Amino acid sequence: MSLCVSQSIQEIPIGIVGTGNIAQTHLTAYRNRGFNVVAACEIDEKKLKTTADKFGIQKRFTDIQEMVQLRELQVVDVAIQPWQRPPVIEAVAQAGKHILCQKPFALSMQHAVSFVETCERYGVKLMVNQNSCFVPGFLAIEPYLKPEYLGDIYFASIEATGFYPNFPERHIILAMTVHHVALVHKWFGEIHSVFAMAKREGGEIRDGENLGVLLLEFESGLQCLLVTNWCWRGDIGRRNHSTEEIRIQGTKGTIFGHSQEMNVHLTEPKVKNIRPEINGVWFPDAFGNSMAHFLECVAYDRVPITNGRDNLHVIRAIFAAYRSIEKKRAVSLSEIPWDAEMDYNP
Repeated sequence: MSLCVSQSIQEIPIGIVGTGNIAQTHLTAYRNRGFNVVAACEIDEKKLKTTADKFGIQKRFTDIQEMVQLRELQVVDVAIQPWQRPPVIEAVAQAGKHILCQKPFALSMQHAVSFVETCERYGVKLMVNQNSCFVPGFLAIEPYLKPEYLGDIYFASIEATGFYPNFPERHIILAMTVHHVALVHKWFGEIHSVFAMAKREGGEIRDGENLGVLLLEFESGLQCLLVTNWCWRGDIGRRNHSTEEIRIQGTKGTIFGHSQEMNVHLTEPKVKNIRPEINGVWFPDAFGNSMAHFLECVAYDRVPITNGRDNLHVIRAIFAAYRSIEKKRAVSLSEIPWDAEMDYNP
């Protein structure tokens, strides 16, 4: 996958829906890469003006129906909360604009499926902005995730620790662990089953978890442990989001580190340590990389790596985790139907 952007790609007109915190990171990344953001839509006029002025966006809207009427607009970055997306996805797709949708894709299985079907019905591309899949440090180790380097990869783990007990998005698995599920899905393929546990320190689990532990088993037999712990006190051992600790074990070597420093240790045919070169950091460069990939897919009619239909597998794994917490057993993804009545929208 090339992340070099030609001049023609940079000229593709982009609109953004939402100007909240994550949108600021998106727009910073796009400005750094020289992307052509021509329009912004936000119901809060004060926020709209502040953001549009900051990033030099000339065309400003408070109504999505008006923004999608821009004939030159080709790509829309949907950076609003999941429960606000259904009418926006419908309007943008119906207008024939390609969609980059912020993660998590949806907070219900039915919404996720409807987004995919809507975009397929109107013939537009849909990519989920699983920016973890485009982090420079993670891209740097991907050439080594092969049998000739690591042998048979049989275990991986990702651990994020911090202290955000009152995390505003409530469900840490949906909001944060989804980063890691998408990443290991990209690396290791289809997930067969999930065993999960969760806790809310300082409250009831029904109010949302701030500690989540997932054990994934892949169709290949590989096992993966994902820990997101927002109850970790003290600086020692802390791995905040964007510097999650990653371990990958194979029969011929290991990979260890975080997004800003990765180490590859090989044992065959002789012991060798490799420190891959990392060009950039997660915030904001991963967001520029994900948009670059999407623009290439639009320009050259390719299927995005984290396309909407493929991301249904990620969402299904997340809901299998919640079913596992409820049932206290491993849950296979096949137990989660496409029309599952599991809804975490507020």
